[in-house]
Amino acid sequence: MFRFNIFKKYFFIEYSKIVLNVTLAFLALGIVLNIFEEVNFFKDHAVGFLLPLSLTFLKVPSMIYKLFPFIFLISSIILFLDFVQSEEIIAIKIAGISNFRIIFFPALISLIFGIFIVTGINTVTSKLTHKYLDIKNQYTKANDYLAALTENGIWIKDNISGYRGAKYTSIIRAKKLSQNDLIDVSIYKFDENNEPQLRIETPKANISNNEWILNDVKIYYRDSNNISTYLTEYSFLSNFEINSIKNIFSNLDAISFWELNKLKENYKYLGYSTKEIESEFQRALSFPLFLMSMTFLAGAVVMNVKYRGNYLAYVIIAIILSVIIFYLNDFSRALGETEQISLIMSVWTPLIIVLIISSIGMIHVNEK
Repeated sequence: MFRFNIFKKYFFIEYSKIVLNVTLAFLALGIVLNIFEEVNFFKDHAVGFLLPLSLTFLKVPSMIYKLFPFIFLISSIILFLDFVQSEEIIAIKIAGISNFRIIFFPALISLIFGIFIVTGINTVTSKLTHKYLDIKNQYTKANDYLAALTENGIWIKDNISGYRGAKYTSIIRAKKLSQNDLIDVSIYKFDENNEPQLRIETPKANISNNEWILNDVKIYYRDSNNISTYLTEYSFLSNFEINSIKNIFSNLDAISFWELNKLKENYKYLGYSTKEIESEFQRALSFPLFLMSMTFLAGAVVMNVKYRGNYLAYVIIAIILSVIIFYLNDFSRALGETEQISLIMSVWTPLIIVLIISSIGMIHVNEK
């Protein structure tokens, strides 16, 4: 037991160092590649070099989060390869530790790291991405960084309990979102029997809080024969304000694991499809297991091949495996989005396939 505890501590330290080094290498590469993209984006804006650099540091952590499965695959290959080529594995086996345990413990570390990444690091990367999108949106006329729900603008369905328990539904259409304002807004109000009550037109609605402030308002009542009532300012109560609206129309990279459920409820409340959010939630749940499967796969490959030449062969193996897994994930997601297979199956199938292949390799390793 004492020997195994020393082994666990040693593996944890060595594996953590390798993961950190590989992550920093990907981080540096991501910064170099992304800075050119940002500079190219701002070539028509007199913003200097500091803003593109700042945006790069806001965006790259999210890129690293997506690359973690491949980072862990490469890190695991390096770890097991070091043991094989330095012949430390012989000393470990003499200490009574099986091949299965040699692979299993780093895989368990990957699982723990995965849980921490999803529940902790993902919160940080999502906040940085949200800030990135918020800044970038100020420099694009096409509103590329807030996802419009339709080509005709933003549509919101809002159910409100009004005075004395009366309930009504508002259908809100806006051309776009600018700062804290909805622009060119039309609001159609229906009673609980879905009978139209009135229509509100305004060029701008400030939605800083749940009590929207509408300016230069024209109100068309049900029995007004299309004659409007003009008001310079009008208060409109809504369940939504700027932050919830931005979350609804945001890139999901800007939403943390802890916020997905709340966003899903908002989508349900508005009557929109929640498939994309459910898919993202399932991917977050599978993420730690996916990292663990990468370590199992790396261990099965290295321990079965045990090639003692240079690292080039394993670099090629890592690239091939990464490409195969990437396209497997992409293909499975496409099947899920086109409803050829269920949403849950599209997320978990690649993981199950990798685990099955790894298990077969692990059986061969344990027999040696």
